Amino acid sequence: MYNSSAIVGILTGMVKQLSERRITFLVFSAYLGIALVIGLGVMREFRLDDSFITYRYARNFAEGYGLVYNVGEAVLSTTAPLYALLLGVLGIFVRDFHLLGSMIGVVSIGMGGGLIEMLLPRKFPRWMRVWGGLVYVLSSPLWLALGMETAFWIALVLGAMVAGLRGRWGWAGLLVGMAALARPDAALPGALLGLVALWTTFIGIQTRSRWWWPVMAYVAGIAALVTVFVLWATITYGSPIPVTLGAKSAQAALGISGMGLNIHFDSGLTLIVHSLMLQSPLYVALALLMVFGLACSLMTPVRLVAGWGALHFVAYVVMGVAPYRWYYAPLVPGVVMLAACGLYFIHERLRDRKRAAGTVLVMALSAFPLVAQVNTFERIVQQMREGGPTDVMLPIVDWDAYRQTGEWIDAHVPADATVGVAEVGQLGFYARRWMTDYLGLLQPDVAASLRRGDLYSWLAHYAPDYMVFQRFRGAPIVLFNYVVETDPWFAANYAPIAEFDDPRYVAGPVTVFERRYPVGDFQEQPVQLDYEGLRLTGLALDSSNLTTAGGMVRVRLDWQVTGELPNRVRIAVKGFGVGGGNPGFVNDYPTAQWHGQFSTWHAFVVPPGVETGSYILLVGVSTLDGPNNDQGAGRLDIPPAQPQAGG
Repeated sequence: MYNSSAIVGILTGMVKQLSERRITFLVFSAYLGIALVIGLGVMREFRLDDSFITYRYARNFAEGYGLVYNVGEAVLSTTAPLYALLLGVLGIFVRDFHLLGSMIGVVSIGMGGGLIEMLLPRKFPRWMRVWGGLVYVLSSPLWLALGMETAFWIALVLGAMVAGLRGRWGWAGLLVGMAALARPDAALPGALLGLVALWTTFIGIQTRSRWWWPVMAYVAGIAALVTVFVLWATITYGSPIPVTLGAKSAQAALGISGMGLNIHFDSGLTLIVHSLMLQSPLYVALALLMVFGLACSLMTPVRLVAGWGALHFVAYVVMGVAPYRWYYAPLVPGVVMLAACGLYFIHERLRDRKRAAGTVLVMALSAFPLVAQVNTFERIVQQMREGGPTDVMLPIVDWDAYRQTGEWIDAHVPADATVGVAEVGQLGFYARRWMTDYLGLLQPDVAASLRRGDLYSWLAHYAPDYMVFQRFRGAPIVLFNYVVETDPWFAANYAPIAEFDDPRYVAGPVTVFERRYPVGDFQEQPVQLDYEGLRLTGLALDSSNLTTAGGMVRVRLDWQVTGELPNRVRIAVKGFGVGGGNPGFVNDYPTAQWHGQFSTWHAFVVPPGVETGSYILLVGVSTLDGPNNDQGAGRLDIPPAQPQAGG
């Protein structure tokens, strides 16, 4: 039987446990309340274009079309399938996908703050742990990704770390598996947490009967989810790997990123730090605390979270990933944990010396980052209200122009029309049409062309019924560095029909072009010609609207690399003897990524006044300063023009 002192001890422990749970509940509630105020107040108008790609996946799922972007086209071009499924299920009941995405982000940021507070060492004063969670909740890299899966998967990883460090390895594995399906990046912190599970298993060999449980439960939790997804995605899409990964690597090879031309991942971090310092010099206090945090004796949770951030950064640098602002958000938990350690380090050193000014200094150091973060939100609100030139840590105010363009297309464009765009997020979501994009996010073959440095084939290959371009004010329309509006085929084939502008949008206006002439199917012609290092193995023509009154020609060339190629080549396709100027297409291509077999597409205009007959189509491949080596590759037939009705 228990004696009275034992009973008192048990009751005291129960009271302390209840009190701790009550405090934890209050802290989580406070973080969620702050996140709701920011989400519904400060960030209510904010839209991130890329998030609408996932919203369109979710809407199609909710409407019964499956987890696809274009209905009937089984392509996995979202890196967040679990997030899209969650939105799709919720979207059955709530049709506002932007509201759903924002609320998931708000809750995830608030929960993340609570999880940071739980991960910080218990020996830290409670107010200091709460401070760490608050710094996390106010972090602008998380809020400037609102609507994306970013805060959601980071919160899942933090939850997995809390579960694992508390010995609940099965739950930790399930949460990591969910995080990986919400974003593949979660594999990195998942591997680190797996090492902790492995170490826990190893040291338990001599002390626990079920010593094998941590690593087995952890792996089983991950496998239970990931295996099901891999099987489903392979059956549904042919591969569990999103085509977006190929598109991003192609963009990186071309120097394209979400932060400017030729910005690498490491230099992108420099831009972010510079931007934050311009918003408030008080961010230097956060950097100072991080430095002192490195001097602190780091405990397991801090090493784990900070190591995750460091590994994420190194992995992205090594892979050469084109940087986007939200790619840096996984660094935030490590920054916060190190800053809290630095604050604790300074607090303890000053307390040991019993210096009266110590408390004032510690409170100032803890207040400065919070003031800096509030200043950032003020700057974000100003940017959304006024727009204009921006930098990497301020929103691009594009949502009104894109929404109006998409809604106009939905109202005025035939339901079976194809639309080509650069940004497929908001515009594609509101347009509700079959979309193709020249950044390669939706169709794998476009990303493959970009990797080869082929910036033109997308235009001639897809020849969409409508095209949407946005330009910097006063600048020409370009496909990367190709000035598309001076291209003869585009200029003759497409005409602007609508334009939408928002003075806040620095890249406006947004112009809709309509294709004026029909296109047909490519008709195959047999061919095999050898050029130096390159063999032409196939040719197909679309000259369906070509007559003696002129018309448009599209050409597909199928190639096989047979030897060493120069760094750049020039491909010329010419309608020999057609008209007075031998119309055709000439363009230069880098060859560093030319391997195996591939195709290129080309287009040109035949002027009116040509005679009926069959003409030789010439194809030439040469160095930029070398002689032409045109060879007859195909046949171009020109029938007589048909008399117009009523003529």
